[in-house]
Amino acid sequence: MTVRKDRAAWLPLGLTWLAFALRVYRLTFQSLWRDEVDSLLFATRPLSALLQTFRKPGENGPLFFLALRPWLAVAGQSEFALRFPSAIAGALAVPIIYVLISRLAGRKPAALAALLAATAPYLVWYGQEARMYAALVVLVPLGLWLTVEAARRGGWWRWALLYGVTSLGVYTHVLAALAIPLQALWLLILLPRCRPGRSLTRRWLPAVAYFAALILPYLPLVWWQAKLWLSPTFETGHPFVPLPDILTVLAVAFSRGVVPVIWPITLLPAMLALLAGVGLWAADRASRTTFAQEFPLGGWPTVALLSIWLLWPPLAIYGVSLGMPIFADRYLIWAMPAFLALLALGVIALTRAWRLLGYVTLGALLALNLVGDWQQVHRPIKADFRSAAGFVMTHKKPDDLLMFQIPYNRHTFTYYSGDGLKWADGPYTNQGMTETELAAKMAAKTSGARAVWLIASEAPMWDARDLTQAWLDRYGTVTERAEFTRVTVTRYQLEDEDEGACG
Repeated sequence: MTVRKDRAAWLPLGLTWLAFALRVYRLTFQSLWRDEVDSLLFATRPLSALLQTFRKPGENGPLFFLALRPWLAVAGQSEFALRFPSAIAGALAVPIIYVLISRLAGRKPAALAALLAATAPYLVWYGQEARMYAALVVLVPLGLWLTVEAARRGGWWRWALLYGVTSLGVYTHVLAALAIPLQALWLLILLPRCRPGRSLTRRWLPAVAYFAALILPYLPLVWWQAKLWLSPTFETGHPFVPLPDILTVLAVAFSRGVVPVIWPITLLPAMLALLAGVGLWAADRASRTTFAQEFPLGGWPTVALLSIWLLWPPLAIYGVSLGMPIFADRYLIWAMPAFLALLALGVIALTRAWRLLGYVTLGALLALNLVGDWQQVHRPIKADFRSAAGFVMTHKKPDDLLMFQIPYNRHTFTYYSGDGLKWADGPYTNQGMTETELAAKMAAKTSGARAVWLIASEAPMWDARDLTQAWLDRYGTVTERAEFTRVTVTRYQLEDEDEGACG
């Protein structure tokens, strides 16, 4: 018994170290992309300006940038320093997932869920990105564990901790606010089953007080955000995505990570385990009694809690998107632990029904995870501004003008190249700019320049008709050109003005 307890204690620690190793391995392989450079820019802005973002409409994640600030002051602004906090957060998520799933379904499902979380390519990817998404996979499951503990055992300090963790989540990413209704849905299932000797008032009053304290002070913030979101000029930058597509995107991302899936059959192990987790676990008599003495869950309540956790976020974000498109799969990364937990339940249920099938399914899941992890740190996926900047700085002449299309990518480029460059923003043409108007703007922007580098990445966001490149093709001669992942750099030697180049 002692050996078994020791093994149970060491297992989460070992899986945490595994998760950390996978996230630190080749942490700087991918070039920084613009959102990661945003993290640097926002974290290092003047402190007064950073603090103002906590009450400024439209700002997202101010707490993440505030927490990143002292770390960067100590560790520096290298790629490794920027991404290392996410690697730590990604590793810390593993024991939290273990503890939560252990409370809901027992140690064996918890161990499998933690193993899948440690190796999942999607979680490893965002554990290697200098953004707040890895932190969400810590804060939301931690909040749900505290929800369970507050329902089971009560105590004002547990509700206070839940209040604090939930608030941290909301200030880390605004869409973590969707976890608040999720907590309420969980409590509707948990409270009737917990502490049955208590009166209804004593069971429900703390929860009502918690939600009142959590929601009422934030109503002004909701109003500020609503005024921005309902403004006719406000655009999220996201296209509308139908609900079936949202669910498909999440299923593929949670199963295989960010590398495009070439063979759909590789989704089969995850889909089989998911269906078994939802269907077989709830019907399995053994699952109903596994944890009954300590906590009255098992069977369908566990499946219900995990299914709600998995489905509520995409349903909610779809509802919001009907008026304001806002879907991006990374925003819902905090629903992925529910997906992995259901896979773990499914693997165990399959093993009980047919041991070989269960083992083969688990082996396939882990093998696909490790293949995805390897691909993500050996194949350039993000816009490779590191290589692009190196090429341009090697081949440019002192007076060359750099034109960025889209303009915001200048910050990512100069992270690698350094400042002191002659640059211009590419024109925004997607609101009907004519070729004549474009020609006038380009003539003004390139006035006095004998050569222009067009540094293009995500250009259709700014210039879907490629008018900028067409103008340069007409009035310039290509002398250098290189293509990198999601970035193309082209040097144009312009014609002399007396030959009509800029007329």
